[in-house]
Amino acid sequence: MAMRNVSRAAHDESTASERDPMAPIIGALQVLVDCVENNAESARIVRALLMRLLQRLPEPSLVPRATNFRVARVLRYLEEQFADPAIGLASAAQQVDITPSHLDRLLKEHTGLPFLQHLRLIRMRHAEGLLLTTTSSIKETAYACGYGGTCSFGRDFKRTHGCAARAWRAMRQLHEASLN
Repeated sequence: MAMRNVSRAAHDESTASERDPMAPIIGALQVLVDCVENNAESARIVRALLMRLLQRLPEPSLVPRATNFRVARVLRYLEEQFADPAIGLASAAQQVDITPSHLDRLLKEHTGLPFLQHLRLIRMRHAEGLLLTTTSSIKETAYACGYGGTCSFGRDFKRTHGCAARAWRAMRQLHEASLN
């Protein structure tokens, strides 16, 4: 049984890296930015490289081409209701008349991601847009994206982007300034 779990974990890791082949490079550059933070010129160069890589990544498609109709409906529901802090697996499952566990299984089967990861992905995409196009505070951005506070927003943002929202915004603004 333990061997099966080890091979399954290896499979999960390989499919995750196949989905995003740039992830190891981006992660390495983020570590490098932290290491050269004392040298302003080196940090600027590494940040510029990181931003170029991030811009070249394709926009993730939330709805796979061939999918279950319930999965497509739930993903549309999440896109429309992501800002509601009360949204959850149970309310989404109710929208398509199935049990929460069945919905989570369907999402994982058809998209490779469970419910909470889809919700986080949608919220983070909207948070990125707000951080780039507005001067709203991190707290205001968190509330606008359906988070009840900055703690969970900060945790999810760091998990998704590898850095805090404030640092991400600063890197993007620095990159925009270097292009002009």
